[in-house]
Amino acid sequence: MTNTESQFSLSWDDHVANICNGLSLLQQNGEFVDMTLAADGHLVKVHQVIMALSSPFLKDLISSAECPHPVIFLNKISHTTLSALLEYIYTGEVLVAIEDLNELIDAAKELHIKGLQEMNLAEYFTQIECLDGNQDIYLELPNQESNQQAMDDGSCSFIVSDIRSVDDVDQLYVVPLEKKDDPELIEKIKKGHIMGKVDTEACLKTLQYTISNQGSLQMILNRFIYYLKHSNRDKSRQWRCVDYLNHCKCPAYVVTKEDVVVQRISSHNHPFHDRKILKKVKTGSVFSAFNEAEIEGNNRKALEDTNSD
Repeated sequence: MTNTESQFSLSWDDHVANICNGLSLLQQNGEFVDMTLAADGHLVKVHQVIMALSSPFLKDLISSAECPHPVIFLNKISHTTLSALLEYIYTGEVLVAIEDLNELIDAAKELHIKGLQEMNLAEYFTQIECLDGNQDIYLELPNQESNQQAMDDGSCSFIVSDIRSVDDVDQLYVVPLEKKDDPELIEKIKKGHIMGKVDTEACLKTLQYTISNQGSLQMILNRFIYYLKHSNRDKSRQWRCVDYLNHCKCPAYVVTKEDVVVQRISSHNHPFHDRKILKKVKTGSVFSAFNEAEIEGNNRKALEDTNSD
C-alpha cells in the first residue's frame, strides 16, 4: 500500500476490559499460570508476565530465578492483602475496606507495584473522612512514571525455589531476613539442598463463615462464598458456590472436615465475591468459627419466624 492510499483505523472500545477480565479469570481458574506467591500460609498461582509488568522488583526477582515455576514467599504480607493486590494488578482496580487501605498501600510500596507505590493517602483523607458508612469511594490514581529502582534491603524476605511443580511444596523455604543475602545459603536453596516443609494444614485452615439473609450457613474461602449443601456424621461438610443457584451455574465445590479443606472440585466461572464479602464484613456477619455462624444463623431464623407471626 502506497502512502497516498487511504488507511483505516480499527479500534475495539472494550479491548482493555476484555484483556483485564480475561486475564483475571485465567488466574482464578489456574490456567496457564507459571509462578506462585506464598503469603500467610496460602499458595496463590499467578502469571510471571503479569507480575513482571506490575513491578520492576518482581521482574528482577523472576529474571534471577533459573527455574520454570518460581515460588516467591512474602512473609510480611497477609493473604487478604495479597488477594487485594492481585485484583488491582489484574484488573486495575480493587474495592478495599478503609481500615485495610494502609496495609494495602504499605504492601504495594514494599513490592513496588506500579500505580500504588507512590500513592499518598493524605491527599485522599478529606474525601475518606466524608465517606458515608454505606457508600463506596473510588480513588482515581494519576499516571505515574515507572520507577525501575530495586527494593531496599530489608523491606521483604523472599525465596525463589527451583521446583518443577507447585505441588512439590517441600522445597519451599523461608529465608530469615538477616540471612537473605547470604550467597552460600542462596546457592544451596537454588540447588535444592535445603528442604523446608510448608505447613499444608495451615494453608487450609483459614476458613471463615457467614450467613445468608435468611440465616443459612455459608463459608468464605479464597474470596469466594459457598453455601452449606450437606453435613455428614463424620463432621465433614459439602459446600457449593453460591453462584450455582443463579445463571452462572458455577460448578465449584468444596469438602471440609473439622474446618480443613480436604477436597476441591472444579474452578469458578465468575469473578470474586469481594463486594458481597465486604458488605458482610461491614455488617459484622463474618465469623472465624463455624459454631458462631451457626448460632447467628439460628438467631436470624428465629427473628424472621417471630416477625412472620
